Amino acid sequence: MGTEDLLLLSLGGAAATVARRVAERATAPLRALILDTDDAVLQTLTPAVGVATSVFGVKRLAGRGTGGDHNLGAGAFRDDAAQILAQIGTPRLVVALACCGGGTSGALPLLLEQLRAQGIATVVFATEPFAFEGEDRRKCARVLLPTLGTRADALAHIPLDTLLGADLDCPAAEAFDRAADRLAAGLGVLWALLAHPGFLAFDAERFRRLVDQDRPTALPFFLADATAEGEDRAERVLEALLASPCLRPDGVDRLANASWLLVGVLAGPDLRLRELGVLMGGLRGACKALREDFLGTTEEPTRQGLSAVALAFGDATAEGAPPDAARPIGGRRGKHAHAAARGTGLGAAQNRFSDVEHTLHEGQDLDIPTYQRRGIRLTR
Repeated sequence: MGTEDLLLLSLGGAAATVARRVAERATAPLRALILDTDDAVLQTLTPAVGVATSVFGVKRLAGRGTGGDHNLGAGAFRDDAAQILAQIGTPRLVVALACCGGGTSGALPLLLEQLRAQGIATVVFATEPFAFEGEDRRKCARVLLPTLGTRADALAHIPLDTLLGADLDCPAAEAFDRAADRLAAGLGVLWALLAHPGFLAFDAERFRRLVDQDRPTALPFFLADATAEGEDRAERVLEALLASPCLRPDGVDRLANASWLLVGVLAGPDLRLRELGVLMGGLRGACKALREDFLGTTEEPTRQGLSAVALAFGDATAEGAPPDAARPIGGRRGKHAHAAARGTGLGAAQNRFSDVEHTLHEGQDLDIPTYQRRGIRLTR
């Protein structure tokens, strides 16, 4: 899978900050598209090679933000859907980033539905606001998250509080910057692994095969990363990963309950087999329900330290059918490929009502049956 087949996509101003930091960390070109309704936010971003920015919904919002209204975000996407899809093109895998709690993220369910109809696999990182931001913003995010779960192929739900961990003395004004740095670091290692695999390759095509399956809801996963230098760097990285609050976002040990584990290692040419053994042995030992694990490496010739990212995948289906990384994809999915498994969603129906505005309430499309919006499987 070439660079043109892999796209980093961010939606909204907060997500744009994270995407920009991923681009800054990249040691090789990446392709990224930053979307927002607020033109002023996009104007503040420093240009970067391979990173494009685009404002949408100008006719509806005149280049301003959505004011936290998901319906305005969704409407802005409908206004400019053709333009946005043309900018995205036809990558085989899209890694999407959205900071839920704002209104622009209301466009993401519609966008994911369109990408699915084109056979493009999607992996979504969706953050939830800090607890101190208030219940209104957190409720807004929690309403949107289940909808994303019915449209993405894989979904990481990341409360921003977990990115700060025990750093409770962090000034409130710096909280998002620190959380954005933490998330960008993890995404940066994952991106390097997928786009520029090393001698143990787990590239974007294999990642697509892992997540791109016929499931009624997105495959849930959790991400943690760590970096260390020195003789015992592998042991310290392992210790940090095992203790990461990102793998315990709700008090549940997601690593212990993981069905599949993906570990990516970024290091220089001094990476030792012993270090890989320390990382994989320790992480495997922490998994109590593991079915299969995957290891990938990527190399930076001048790098001194060792960075690792761990993705713990859960069971997404009642049957628990494991994703098979060796399974052939069989070409692009058509717009009907997932109709039976996930139901017809936004932008997919082709009938006499296809041009009628959908009824959206707090980011949910009320024209879609409740069991489909909530990912409930019906037995026959």
